Amino acid sequence: MDRRHNSRISVQLPVQVWGLDACGRPFSEAALVTNVSTGGIVVEGLRRRMRPGEQLDVRLGNETSQFRVIWVSCTGDLGLQNLKSSSFLPYCDLACCAQTSGAC
Repeated sequence: MDRRHNSRISVQLPVQVWGLDACGRPFSEAALVTNVSTGGIVVEGLRRRMRPGEQLDVRLGNETSQFRVIWVSCTGDLGLQNLKSSSFLPYCDLACCAQTSGAC
């Protein structure tokens, strides 16, 4: 049974991520958002070790939003929870796009 509160949409969105890694060192790296929901995103491609609870900034285009690391997979993918009520990701637009074309 799926425990998620929100449905998810598969995407491939290039983003810039920055914050502090698991050792407390500042970083800024390019990454890829592969999954989005109203509550958060999944990010792939960061080379830094991260821990749950860390806060990160993520920029898509000219828009930036803040997230908290909720989980880290063994491959380094991150599950991030949106910390703002509004995000740079227009979820309803992505849902419409995904339903219409099968992919965004």
